[in-house]
Amino acid sequence: MGTERTTGLPTDINVGDIKGTISTALAERSAPPPYEELCCLHEAVLRHIKALLPLATKQIDGLWRGSTEWYQKVTTLDAIRYEVGEGLGSGLLTATRHVQTLGYRLRFLLENSGLLTDREEPDAAKSGPSAGS
Repeated sequence: MGTERTTGLPTDINVGDIKGTISTALAERSAPPPYEELCCLHEAVLRHIKALLPLATKQIDGLWRGSTEWYQKVTTLDAIRYEVGEGLGSGLLTATRHVQTLGYRLRFLLENSGLLTDREEPDAAKSGPSAGS
């Protein structure tokens, strides 16, 4: 992944790939996917979170500090940093829920990264929590 020399922020992020990962992570299923599939999806979600976190942080840092919006979004960034370190877990249902939660967090980061136009939204399910937005 390339980075911008002056800021150290990633510059070659594939938004379409991120949207696809969000859609997969948030897909409605009648049964949990196999654990191996969750492991691969977990890795993809974490890779995208790592790429988007600095961009979203920069965008959120540009908000008026002390505003409710700024506080909610900074709190969500802190929660994301914590959740990324939690690991997938060993149970199938726990792993499924963790990947879904990270999918919502990834959607939040994409929405706050500055990579989407005003009219563009992530293609993933717009229902469900979108913390801080």
